[in-house]
Parts: sequence; C-alpha cells; structure tokens
Amino acid sequence: MKISIFSLCLIALLLTSPCLSAEKSTSELRLIAQAGGSLIVDLSKHGYSASELIAIASSLSHGASLTIRMRQDGSELSATQCAQIARAKPGQVRFWF
Repeated sequence: MKISIFSLCLIALLLTSPCLSAEKSTSELRLIAQAGGSLIVDLSKHGYSASELIAIASSLSHGASLTIRMRQDGSELSATQCAQIARAKPGQVRFWF
C-alpha cells in the first residue's frame, strides 16, 4: 500500500514538473498574459522571434510583466528589437542580459 501511494505521488510530481512540460506557443503565452499572468521567457530554451515577443508583450494586462532572458551564446536580440518589444507595453517589459 505504501509503495503504491509513493508511486502515485512520484508520477504526479513527474507529470507536473516544469522540466517535462512542453514549450508554450505564442498563442498560449498571449492567453496567459491577457489573463493577467506575468511571464519569464528564456530565449535559450525557446527561440521566440522579436515579432512574437511584441505580440506577447502587447497582450499583457495591467500589472502583468514580461521578462525576457537573453541567450548566453551571443545571438541575442538587438537593442532596436528590444526597444520595439518594450514599446509594445512600456514599463511592463524587462530584459535580463
């Protein structure tokens, strides 16, 4: 009985673990942003384009924020692209260089 409870708990934990969850699409992230959710997007994990990030930023509701973590391999967004994304929702977009 203890083994089966442990097994069920372990399975539940593994299924809900963020490392196993699939990457979110732009549409899914926009839906979360529209609902008031704050987001952290790691560009080293998923390569969203500047236009996708602008669409996500423009979907942010009041009080929600978008934090964009840049890639560490040097292939990051340009300053112009960052400015375009920030203009989509001034004061609600953060960049992590």
